[in-house]
Amino acid sequence: MLNVFLKSESGAVTTDFVVLTAGVVGLGLATVGVVSTGLENTSGDIEATLSGTGVNSSFARQGYFDDFENGAGGWVGAITDASDGWFGGILGPYSGSGGAEIVSRTYDLLAGYDYAVVEFDLHAIDSWDGEQFVMFVNGEPITTQSFQWGTNGTTGSWTTDNGAYEVTVEPNGDRTALGYNPGWDDQSFSVRVEAADPGDQMTIGFGSTLNQDVYDESWGIDNVGVTSTNDPGSV
Repeated sequence: MLNVFLKSESGAVTTDFVVLTAGVVGLGLATVGVVSTGLENTSGDIEATLSGTGVNSSFARQGYFDDFENGAGGWVGAITDASDGWFGGILGPYSGSGGAEIVSRTYDLLAGYDYAVVEFDLHAIDSWDGEQFVMFVNGEPITTQSFQWGTNGTTGSWTTDNGAYEVTVEPNGDRTALGYNPGWDDQSFSVRVEAADPGDQMTIGFGSTLNQDVYDESWGIDNVGVTSTNDPGSV
């Protein structure tokens, strides 16, 4: 009987199938181990970028919003920080850049709209001594705002005479010790820029003329919104 069993081939297919299946499963597990880390990193990058992008349900305009609670998305030269309880997640803090653009993001805008409206919170942090915060559009400075640690509001400003841009800066409250270095007062501002005929893309950037360490004087950006619209008053 043993001799007959050894010569029989009736169970060979089942045996081969089990071995082949085990090999396929093993290959699948090995593949998952190799690619899982890369896929997780890629999915995180996609989430960070798309989290600041949205299209409203009416499709009347396209909007972007960055609150920097989950990273910097598509910002180039970005640093973010969420260590201070009052400020929360911000783009920054940055010290001086010699007045040059140090961080920027390019936004795709919808065609056929007459305006792009840019809104954001600007934080003038700690011991400003009349230095300038600079905002850029498409690589060109369109406004500077100066601040003084012991004085409310701006202490000097310049806005381009290019009629394509309308800039407003409003304090969000009085100057007081908000966060970071408790020995110096801070102030937060709401900045709004209306840009006429912006084209299909617009690059927003920032810099400053601060000249001391970031722990002594700095600036940060939060809640950046960009909207394509034909009616700036509706934004």
